Amino acid sequence: MKVYEVIEALEMFRGEIIEDYYIIYEQTEKKVFENRNNHLFQQERFLEESVNVFQGNPHSTLKKVKAYPVCHLAYGDIRETIRKDFPYLFKNLNRSLA
Repeated sequence: MKVYEVIEALEMFRGEIIEDYYIIYEQTEKKVFENRNNHLFQQERFLEESVNVFQGNPHSTLKKVKAYPVCHLAYGDIRETIRKDFPYLFKNLNRSLA
């Protein structure tokens, strides 16, 4: 049995992203259990950090567009990585390109 638990979630770049998009940092704990003689034993446990791009609005279900694993990236590096894949996403960059 696998268990996934979101330990921390944080909205990033609030106010800098165009409407109906969200960038969320998540820290997730993943555990793998094995059932032996009607008892659960934990086999594995690890933490995973990711930055996710979601599309939707506050009144509907959000759709995950892309996930980026975080491997000790700086805040600016995360922005630059997302901007390369989604150049239209950041409001300030759109104004400077127009």
